[in-house]
Amino acid sequence: MNANLFYRLESQMPIATLTNSIPSDRKIDQFVPPYGYLSSIDAFPSFDENVINYSTNQRSQKPSNLICKLVLIGDVAVGKSCLATRLCHNTFDRNYKATIGVDFEVEKFLILGVPMSLQIWDTAGQERFKCIAAAYYRGAHVIIAVFDMNDLDTLKSAERWINEALKTIATDNPLIYLVGSKRDLITDDKVYAKIDQTARITAKRVNAEFWSVSSLTGHQVQEFFKRIACVSYQMLVKQQLNSSNTSTEKLTAKTQLAVSLNSNNYNTKQQSKENCCST
Repeated sequence: MNANLFYRLESQMPIATLTNSIPSDRKIDQFVPPYGYLSSIDAFPSFDENVINYSTNQRSQKPSNLICKLVLIGDVAVGKSCLATRLCHNTFDRNYKATIGVDFEVEKFLILGVPMSLQIWDTAGQERFKCIAAAYYRGAHVIIAVFDMNDLDTLKSAERWINEALKTIATDNPLIYLVGSKRDLITDDKVYAKIDQTARITAKRVNAEFWSVSSLTGHQVQEFFKRIACVSYQMLVKQQLNSSNTSTEKLTAKTQLAVSLNSNNYNTKQQSKENCCST
């Protein structure tokens, strides 16, 4: 379904229908911690007080459905589509099919009682589709760069993918996540520890939060996306609050200016009358 049509239809749903359709495991009341605090992009362990107050007010009204645009990038066959499929359908398809251009999925969450949709854009990893994929970067709130933990060349590529994406959407200031996939294939703890450390160094260099997952077993996949939902929700709400405060400040400034101009006009007219009467 076309993304714009999907959200037009969804916006017409009664709020009770929208929230009741969200599974219980997608309803979040506690801030989900990162995979490791040393590689976290948001050190706060809980929801901001202003965000909680906003959510409480929204629940007493008709809360708007926040939309978070998320883009998956990375080399071909690193596990981008499997990651999205595990989240949205809780399945794993062993029959690999390369993404042609871009695929689209939606997963709904209820954060502090307020609905939010993760709009997931799964881009192709082939070089010939890069231009098509880049067209979907704009407006992204979250960039997820995926690499195969069994192939460190894809980690180097993931860093390049991130840098290229940021050149396109630098002004959007998106959240960046670096995800190591196929964790289940690494059975040696020492080997895993070395890969994990290398990935964390790369994540720090590109200001990303690192996660290690397995789409085959489901290891850390749900936790990862719940983490994204929490951090994204907090970011979007703060943006709305800042925008609202800025609008209020502008309105106040305009009102004060109007009062000042009216006052000056009144004083000018009074002065004119006094001068007229004195002559």
